[in-house]
Amino acid sequence: MKENNLLYFIILLTFTNIFSQTDEKKINGITIRNPNQIDTTKVKINSTFLLLGTLNDYMSYNYGSLENKFDRYYTSEKPLMKFVDSIVKIDFKINLIEEKNCFISKEMSNLMNSFYIKNNLNDSLFNSNEKKLSFLLGVYYRNGEKINDNIYKIQLANSPKHNNVYEFLKELNCQNIFFRRLDNIPRIYQIYFQPTEIIKKYFATIEIEKEKLFNSKIESLRSIKITKEEYKKEIEKENLEIIQLFNKK
Repeated sequence: MKENNLLYFIILLTFTNIFSQTDEKKINGITIRNPNQIDTTKVKINSTFLLLGTLNDYMSYNYGSLENKFDRYYTSEKPLMKFVDSIVKIDFKINLIEEKNCFISKEMSNLMNSFYIKNNLNDSLFNSNEKKLSFLLGVYYRNGEKINDNIYKIQLANSPKHNNVYEFLKELNCQNIFFRRLDNIPRIYQIYFQPTEIIKKYFATIEIEKEKLFNSKIESLRSIKITKEEYKKEIEKENLEIIQLFNKK
């Protein structure tokens, strides 16, 4: 039973290494922490596209929508909600209303909807590398994992933006990208890739927030007694095949 719970947990959650040494840096009014070994001075984050990347678009962005819903969250994603709320307050001067694990805001809902054509993101609005990188940063924060220093993973469930992620990684000159679709319920999209140096710098800015998110999700699963160590061991076994695949390239 416990083994089944672990496998279920792995399918649903994707995270990064949680033990990096960090320092602090200000970007867009938000204090974030960066691994000391990575110089992020050339990172410039577009808050709108960062938030766009974090959106929960399971089935569709407006699936089960409340009126003026900005985004919806799982109960274990409180650190993500806190981070998003701080960006919206500082960079957009808007106070979000929390209702049924959702953030409500007419202004932010309209802004996010303006990037969609029906259920798909409008690619023409991603007209700079900064916007693409900021979007990928948001996706990585909520749905990504650092496998090792050279291989990263983004995993999405029933999400139309897997196509955007794949295309943007190619456009940003990632040389090795491996895409896998798992026809489960829900359908899972896994994108493994070797990031460029600038992508690494962007992703480095969010690692401490990913640690908070990881800890919150582990805490929510206390009833089935999954520890960080158990999770890491299962992930290492799952990722071994991918590491071997990339080593052959």
